[in-house]
Amino acid sequence: MREYFVSVFCGIAIALVWLAVWMVTLRAFGILVFSRTPEERAFRRERLLRLGKLRYILIFGVFGYGFAFAAGIAVAGLIGHDSTGWAGAAAKVVLLSLLGGWFQGARTWNETFRSPAPFPPDYASLK
Repeated sequence: MREYFVSVFCGIAIALVWLAVWMVTLRAFGILVFSRTPEERAFRRERLLRLGKLRYILIFGVFGYGFAFAAGIAVAGLIGHDSTGWAGAAAKVVLLSLLGGWFQGARTWNETFRSPAPFPPDYASLK
């Protein structure tokens, strides 16, 4: 039981370390992950819109949260001896990073840059 908690703790620690490195790297390229003022948020939103959906999904989904999630699970599997070795862990990282990151990136893009529906709705005339 103790080995299980150690492997989970190490997996979470690896994921958090990766997210910290990823945020520092984004900041070096001028993309603020945490914005404080409304002007910074508006600037960040415009910059992300200029990136486009595919780049947003790759940067924030696959290389950010997807890789953190995948690396955490792979390390927890290696420490807990549930994996088939380094090759299995590398396959897990690639697969989970791509699939999980793609879905996470697409979901956050759709939530962040959703266009509001007009109210009242604009219906076509019946004539």
